[in-house]
Amino acid sequence: MERTRPVKKLDFPEALSKGCFKTDMATQAEQEETQAQSRTDSSSPSPESSLSWCLIQLNKSISRVDAAPGAESKPSREADKRLRAGQWRALVAIRTHHIKGGSSRIRRYQTQGGLPPLLAILRRQESSRKILDLTLSILANCCTEKETRAEVRRLDGISLVVEVLKRHASVETVENRAARALGNLAMDPEGSAQIHSAGGVPPLLLCLSLSSSPSSPPSPSIVPAPPPAASSSTLERAQSAARALFYLSDTPSNRLSLLSQGALPALALFLASEYPLGLRRACLRALHELTRGCGAECAREVSVSGVLSQLGLLASGEGGGALEELSLKTLANLCSQGCLRPLVGSMGIIQKFTEEAKKDPLKSSVLFKALCLCCKEAVNRAKVKESGGLEVLIRFLSSYQNHPLTRLAVLACVDFVYDEAALEQLQELGLVPLLVRRLVDLAREDDFKMDAGLSASSQCSELGSCFDSFDFPPPDGSRKEEMGKEQSSSSFLSLRSWLLSEGFISSEVELMKSPCSSDGDLGSPHSTWSPAYSSSPSSSSSPSPLSSDVSSSPAQQKPVSSPSARSRACRLSISVSPASPCPQPTASTSILQPKPSVSPCKVSSPPRKRARTSSLSSSASRLTLVSLDAPPAIPKTPVYQHPYHPEPWAPESPILLLLSRFSHATDPSTALVTAPVFSALLHYLTQHREPSGRCCRMLVRISCNLNCLQPLVRTGAVALIRHRLCLREQDGPGETDKQSDRMKAKIRQLGQGLLNNLRVQSETGFGSGVLTHIVLSGSESDKIHCILCLPLIISNRVLLKKLLLDSGGLISALEPLVCLDGAEDEDDSADKCKSFLSAWICPPEQVCASRYHSLYASLLIGCLSSLLAGSKVELDRREGQGVLEKLQHLDPDSSSCQCPYQTSIHDLNFLLDDGSLLPGNRDVVSGEVGVAEAESEYFRVLLRGKFDEAQRSSRDSVHIRDVSRGMLLPVLHYLHGCRMTGDGAGRCLVLSSLVSGGLTGHTVFQKTPLAEVMMGASRFLVPGLQRTAEDLCVSVLSSLASKVEAPCPSKPQKHHLALNTVDENGEDSALLSVLPQFYWFSQRYSYSRLGLSCLSILLRPQLPPSVSSDCLLRLVRQADSTESLRQDLLSLATAALS
Repeated sequence: MERTRPVKKLDFPEALSKGCFKTDMATQAEQEETQAQSRTDSSSPSPESSLSWCLIQLNKSISRVDAAPGAESKPSREADKRLRAGQWRALVAIRTHHIKGGSSRIRRYQTQGGLPPLLAILRRQESSRKILDLTLSILANCCTEKETRAEVRRLDGISLVVEVLKRHASVETVENRAARALGNLAMDPEGSAQIHSAGGVPPLLLCLSLSSSPSSPPSPSIVPAPPPAASSSTLERAQSAARALFYLSDTPSNRLSLLSQGALPALALFLASEYPLGLRRACLRALHELTRGCGAECAREVSVSGVLSQLGLLASGEGGGALEELSLKTLANLCSQGCLRPLVGSMGIIQKFTEEAKKDPLKSSVLFKALCLCCKEAVNRAKVKESGGLEVLIRFLSSYQNHPLTRLAVLACVDFVYDEAALEQLQELGLVPLLVRRLVDLAREDDFKMDAGLSASSQCSELGSCFDSFDFPPPDGSRKEEMGKEQSSSSFLSLRSWLLSEGFISSEVELMKSPCSSDGDLGSPHSTWSPAYSSSPSSSSSPSPLSSDVSSSPAQQKPVSSPSARSRACRLSISVSPASPCPQPTASTSILQPKPSVSPCKVSSPPRKRARTSSLSSSASRLTLVSLDAPPAIPKTPVYQHPYHPEPWAPESPILLLLSRFSHATDPSTALVTAPVFSALLHYLTQHREPSGRCCRMLVRISCNLNCLQPLVRTGAVALIRHRLCLREQDGPGETDKQSDRMKAKIRQLGQGLLNNLRVQSETGFGSGVLTHIVLSGSESDKIHCILCLPLIISNRVLLKKLLLDSGGLISALEPLVCLDGAEDEDDSADKCKSFLSAWICPPEQVCASRYHSLYASLLIGCLSSLLAGSKVELDRREGQGVLEKLQHLDPDSSSCQCPYQTSIHDLNFLLDDGSLLPGNRDVVSGEVGVAEAESEYFRVLLRGKFDEAQRSSRDSVHIRDVSRGMLLPVLHYLHGCRMTGDGAGRCLVLSSLVSGGLTGHTVFQKTPLAEVMMGASRFLVPGLQRTAEDLCVSVLSSLASKVEAPCPSKPQKHHLALNTVDENGEDSALLSVLPQFYWFSQRYSYSRLGLSCLSILLRPQLPPSVSSDCLLRLVRQADSTESLRQDLLSLATAALS
């Protein structure tokens, strides 16, 4: 027979380190098998080399036993002996040859029907130990393939292996191979579930016993006795069982089942240093998986088993690098329970967490999460600070804004909310910009995208573990009934963590053993002090006693400076009184009304009848209460509450809590009053569907702080408050309107209240000095920001004139108008708008220059419109409306009478370029006859002076070049006494037709009949006709502006007042089209009053801000001279302040 090459065998630890066991220990049966095979004749063919022969031998033996189980004759015994020998040879060949060489041979063995004979051998109770060893070894090696495991499950092989393990509980080699086979089968979730249901856990736990024949698995929660000396086969069996338990800990329910059967103390037994490294590592892997998502039962087992001390030694490096990493991750799993975190911190593990998280937070995500959770208790927060944990938190927030653990990192920062030194360090590390960037993302409703990796159930459990702190009572409110009053006191709760960390008590169970606690409490103490663990996710959303027993529980008031702070309602009111002295941030500004229960600070609370408050429309000197939040109401759905946060917890609540804490500083301007931070807060208020009242109160607090006045003015926050809150203007195309009308009204009232607070401060001596200092000695951007906000917060026109005009501040604020015409090069450094407005674009992103231009135009309009409000410059509104009413009442179809031009005697002809002749009376046209206002200086000099045209006879025509008929004919009518208004002899169809069709027929105003008349009146110097046509243009603009201001239905106006490019149903578009063209025309043909009227109408505060800003941008781009525009605006401001 051909000699078979001996197979190289791996030692047991090396085989265990691989994904699955493919090699077996060198047992006595295998040695006998190898010796028998080496004695065969190498020259004869080997039947064992054929897999078909091997399978036939297995089937023969099975069928022989099934056919004649009771045969005792000598020929029958000889046949049985031959069959057993053939079975043995077949199993040896399969073990050593047919399944060796990779997964392809295992698949070949499976496809040819090799698994059913193996399972049949396991089913026979009379199978010998050697046969079982070989069979289980072959089955275990075959189960390294997924397809094989699936077929074994289909053939109910798992229950057979479990039965073999139970029957041969005293045979270590069989137990070892059966445990290894179950470990391979447990790699699939379906196999793990079948092993649990088949009762495979208790016999596996027996394999972890050091005694040769244990009578029962170790009892849970009982510390095992010191281990006796163990043989190598016992240790190998324990290692196989530990590996199987590792795979059996794949789901929370399976882990709970293992814990209840005593798996944790059984595995902890082999962590001691006297055991082999491979066994210790296998048990540590199983412990790491068993403690994943550590719950109350797991924490209880850990507390009484003493495994924490062993894990602490391993984490310190006693067992080597591999054991150190696993032990650290296991301790990180235990940090999910608040009762264990003080013990973990007392072992010096927080320093290890910090060091590993610094290297790579993503690879060490479990350790980083544990570091965040260790911030929940006061005794560990000091260790986090000392180990550099704050730097790790900030680095993670800056690098991974959209990671699921980002929320946990923010919550870890919240735990330092009452640590002044830690807050100062976090501020220096740059926490505030990171918080506001995340706040902007939440306002854009990207929270689901950021936390897409978390399912709904995992989010609930995550929130429960995050909010659980061992320094605070449980949220279920049942602790007082189950424990004594002394154990629920504030001193007990605050001292408990310190007792654990210092080693005075080994677990909380010792504290539970008091006369006030019953035996039932000792059985499951963690059901009262560990709210994070629950069998259903709904437990994490149970209401907290913070909302019901807030005034009766002293422990809940621990982190609050005022004992009554927790009992205050979340409703916020603002004192809006410009004439009142500057209110204090915590007293006069925020009026918190006590209510019987804490109300949510979200507008989505159930509607209830509101208490009556005074309105902003009342007297200006009257104290006005502006409600910024929903009325008090008990939420229908229970919501979880943070110990530091008396309001319902929302995704943005930790961010606002930290920012609000920064705002309580004496001078919070360094952290909060910067352009990016303030812009993010305004963006949140206007873009979030239901903004929190905490943000409103924080802004009120800042507006009432004298230290914040100068930063608010320098950064341009004042003008942005009006722009974003009062006017509700959007800065970008991505911003949408999500809020209800009721919420918009509240936000608008908030903006008015903030401006009133700033106005009160600015009109004091201190405020005037601050503003004067900025205008006179500030940088260019500071000066522009200050000028743009001065009319909003100062009503003293003397001071305004001094700062805006005398110091040249308004001239500086008008300089960026040059950037709006689009004529300069595209160099960003030359764009002044971008230089001082780039920080106000929120969210910060790459934007085009048009957004900066639009924002500057809106701010400039807001400044000038506030300045011109109620001034004498608004005369165009009063005069223009009357002119238009008179013109509208004319009857253009009335042709019964002739106008003065037609009835006059014509003795002069004017020849135009197209050859047409226009007659006229020389004396009337030259001004010898008529009134002075109808004179034309041009024709007077031409026809009465020394020019050649004055010496010609009446038969000769006067040639007028570069003039159309529409320019000259209305001028001749006007010089002959025709008028647009009036009745009787003064009525003229030519001039009155300008009213009915003066703007129709063309898309550009310059080509309309009215524009031709104005060009003719300007060229021929007819001041009376110029004023009349100018009044008509102003009337048209006033009419369009009034339609924009009052969109309510009214009498339909005739469409001849608008150009053909204007939509009949869009008054905004009409004004946007007409006004810039009118202003350009006024500059080109010297109609200064029309230009000033255009700007005056543009700056009306009643116009929608979007219309005004867009109109200004078009006006600047179409204007002949930007410098002339700046001078016109300056003259309007001068007239308003004079």
